[in-house]
Amino acid sequence: MNKLLFIAILFLSCQTYAQTSEKYNSEYANFYRAEELFEKEQYGAARKEFRIFMDGFPEVNDPFYIKASYYEAISALNLYNNDAERLLLTFLKNYPESIYRTDIYFRLGKHYYYRKKWDDALAWFNKLSIQDIPEENRDEFFFKVGYANFKEDNMGEARSAFKEIKDGDSKYAAPALYYFSHIAYQNKNYQLALEGFLKLEEHESFGKLVPYYIAQIYYLQGKYALVTQYAKKISGSDGIMDDKEINQLIGDAYYRTDRFDEAVPYLEKYNASTKTTRDEDYRLGYAYFRSGNYDNAVTMFDRVKGVEDSLGQVAYYHIGQCMLKLDNKVSARSAFEGAAFIEADPVVQEDALFNYAILSYELDINPYDEAVEAFELYLDRYPNSLRKDDIYQYLVNVYLSTNNYSKALASLDKLPNKDIKLRQAYQLICFNQGVSMYQRNAFGDAIRSFEKVDKYPVDPEISAQAKYWIADSYYRANNFDKAIENYNKVGTMQAVPAGLKSEAKYNMGYSYWKKSERAFEEMQKHEPGSSSFKAWNKKRESAIRSAITQFNLFLQTNPGGDQKKADANMRIADGHFVLRDNVNAVKYYKNVIALHAQYEDQALYYMALTYGYMQGKSKEKVSNLLSIINNFPQSKYVRDAVFQVAQTYKADEEYDKALTYFNKIVIDYPTSIEVPNARINIADIHFKQGKPAQAEQEYLAVMDEYGSDNRICTAIANALKDMYTQTNQLDKIDGLAQYPCFDITDEEKQNLYYIPAVQAYFDSTLSVQARYTTAIPKLEEYLNKYPNGKYKDEIRFYLAEAHYGLGNEEQGIAVYEELLSGPNNIYTEYSAARVASYHFNNDDFINAIPYYKRIEQISKDPEKLSNSRLRLMVCHYNLENWQNAALYAGKVIQDDTYPSNVIEEAHYIRAKSNYNQEYYMDAAASLFWLRDNLTSERGAEARFLLAEIKFRDGDLEGTLTEIENLLKMRPAYNYWIAKGIMLRARVYMAQDNLFQAEQDLKSIRQHYKNTTDGILDEANALWDELMQLKDAPKDIEEEGERVIEIDGGNGN
Repeated sequence: MNKLLFIAILFLSCQTYAQTSEKYNSEYANFYRAEELFEKEQYGAARKEFRIFMDGFPEVNDPFYIKASYYEAISALNLYNNDAERLLLTFLKNYPESIYRTDIYFRLGKHYYYRKKWDDALAWFNKLSIQDIPEENRDEFFFKVGYANFKEDNMGEARSAFKEIKDGDSKYAAPALYYFSHIAYQNKNYQLALEGFLKLEEHESFGKLVPYYIAQIYYLQGKYALVTQYAKKISGSDGIMDDKEINQLIGDAYYRTDRFDEAVPYLEKYNASTKTTRDEDYRLGYAYFRSGNYDNAVTMFDRVKGVEDSLGQVAYYHIGQCMLKLDNKVSARSAFEGAAFIEADPVVQEDALFNYAILSYELDINPYDEAVEAFELYLDRYPNSLRKDDIYQYLVNVYLSTNNYSKALASLDKLPNKDIKLRQAYQLICFNQGVSMYQRNAFGDAIRSFEKVDKYPVDPEISAQAKYWIADSYYRANNFDKAIENYNKVGTMQAVPAGLKSEAKYNMGYSYWKKSERAFEEMQKHEPGSSSFKAWNKKRESAIRSAITQFNLFLQTNPGGDQKKADANMRIADGHFVLRDNVNAVKYYKNVIALHAQYEDQALYYMALTYGYMQGKSKEKVSNLLSIINNFPQSKYVRDAVFQVAQTYKADEEYDKALTYFNKIVIDYPTSIEVPNARINIADIHFKQGKPAQAEQEYLAVMDEYGSDNRICTAIANALKDMYTQTNQLDKIDGLAQYPCFDITDEEKQNLYYIPAVQAYFDSTLSVQARYTTAIPKLEEYLNKYPNGKYKDEIRFYLAEAHYGLGNEEQGIAVYEELLSGPNNIYTEYSAARVASYHFNNDDFINAIPYYKRIEQISKDPEKLSNSRLRLMVCHYNLENWQNAALYAGKVIQDDTYPSNVIEEAHYIRAKSNYNQEYYMDAAASLFWLRDNLTSERGAEARFLLAEIKFRDGDLEGTLTEIENLLKMRPAYNYWIAKGIMLRARVYMAQDNLFQAEQDLKSIRQHYKNTTDGILDEANALWDELMQLKDAPKDIEEEGERVIEIDGGNGN
């Protein structure tokens, strides 16, 4: 058996060998060798052999030739040779009915498919019918036809092709199912797409991609719970996706199922990775809001509110809710305001308007009276609202707290039926308006406001107080007759409190006193003894008597404050002093001293003068003067007291005591104009004490030092002449000729000009104007003749006074300045004061300063010193010499003799001067004083500057506190309110609270009326800065496209 098998195999082998040997030795040998290489996939060698065969074989229609041509083209195709396409096309041209035709169509289709020339691929695929495709290639054919159509956007043809194989088990089934489902998804046939994608969940390639479709389909089908469940399958380790669209879907699904805490991280991720819409920003904001993350909620809603539509309105409203949760009522109020003025949802609008108005009232910081407007608007829009009664009650309270009184009254006038509360509010607002106008020195407006108080006289006490303030306004307006008339009415009103009646008496006393001062001024315009002079004097005395009566009535009310008691007693005493009722004058001066409140030194001085007019009261006079010297060393009356003591002792022939006090003048007050007189008196006392040599020495010394003054020269020369005569030293009289005032010849010459000039200047028979007009040419004539004459200073002084008295101020000032160009004399202080005041009043502060400084250097008069320092402060301030302005302001503040209004001015100037030098700590001391003591505009400015200093120091919370206090000021000052609100906006910008910064600036831009003071320009510039912060673009990384390549040219 085995032997037979071996023989059979041997036979077959021999037969095969014979056939092979015959094949490779035939004319088709090259073909067979090429075919063998082709079958071994050695396409390069095979192609070469096929070409050798065809080049040596002449029969082009021979089946082997045709087959060789086919194989050559296929080899070239498999080798990706550039001429493969040409060879195949040439073959089809040469053998159009070849059995290889359909195979070539398929191969050319795949060739173009792999080159992604979809249109060309389809052109060849479409030449084939399904019967042309072998069974084993049909899945490949359908997929590639489908995919090429898909890429060419022929979705119907693609869908049909994919459908043929999507449910099979070939390698093309899964891709076909994926693209079939994708097309269904694009066609919104979501259920069909879902079924396909679900089958691919576990697929190695498509399993990573289909979850995104599945999640989206569930979302589009409204199956949000399934979306959130499915999210867990596709989320990363932190539960958040890297895919922004899927994050949006999952976040929105949680959002729609009210699972806001879970929605937030997905929506955050999405929001951070894309340029979102307003709706998307709103959803994240609302998710934050419902999750209790109010700060972030505000940030998102802030992005949405920029458009005035329903979404913007509800975003504003939610911001208000968030701010209330954060206990930030200021920002809540601004947000509700935004929602209230957007015409979208009427329910939201009504509730927002109500909340806005209520918060405006509660905060009491509405600088533009938005609360009133809001309440009125609410009543206008919703007259039948269930909240109407509440609104009326709030409106009454707002009216009572507002500072825009005119607007409040206009609003009240709109309400036709005012109940008792509204009428009471009207009365009180009129009163407060009057007080506000009074504080601004607008006395006419104040009177008109106070007079309206009785339009609704609900509260008699307020009516009575208004009458008092009417009187006081007339007083401040210098209408003393009307002031007296109204003070009298106050006294007769039953509802006036006792304290106010007492004040009315006190102020009426001053009204009469002011009338007496006016009468005295008119008196001085007439010649003494003339009928006009006497008539005005009579009016003066009458007014003084009435003033005394009223001050006494004031004292009878037993007022509480000793200071006003002292002042009233002082005025009564002064009145009796002027009326020459010395006994009563002394009585009331003693009352002043006994109170130890103020004016003690002044009372002592004038009581001493009064004693001087009384027979035998020189000791009492001296006692009072010594009390000033010993007990009030800083008093402005000390120097005069010293001189009066010396003169009184001399008159009483107590020469040693007199010498002591005359010498005190010389030593303690060396620059005083009283020094020459004191020294002349000292010389005279020496002579009276029998010491002519000492007297002569002193006289001559005074002559050498002060002899240029003709009056002093003459007094000394005459005294020496009398002394020489009495001491029988007649030869010395001739020596007096050396003095111009005693040189008979020269004096006669000068007196020809001097005496007429002086006589004309002092001629009491002429009116003041006539005297000055007559004297001026005579005074000028003397100076022309004797420019350096003995009397030049005296004559220049008279000439300056005459020009000045006639209203020729420039000429007068020029003469004063010429006089002041020399050394100090008895005219220096007065002349310097004249020149300084002239320049000051003409705002020529540069030229005023040296004259005020000269007064400061030479004067010992406290009042003149105080005035010069005050004026120096103002001059330097106006010239922006901040350092010197602050220096003199400090001097003024330290001097307690200035009235309160001057102290206020000094604090203001010191504050502003230091502030302008950036010495903020030095400025703060006076700013605190202004803040704590004033309700005027300067008080408002002080509060703002203190806030700005704290802002510069980085104290943001302290800044906000100061601004809040500024906004609560009554009365309010719109300029500083606006400045404060802008500063608050800067604080909010620094705190990244851009929403509230925007609301503050919007408030100014919408409500501030003045277009010329720079506020709106500043607000607009800050608005632009804020918008740049708000519009900063997101830092977004672009996401790459998700692509799965199918058969990307690998030939399979």
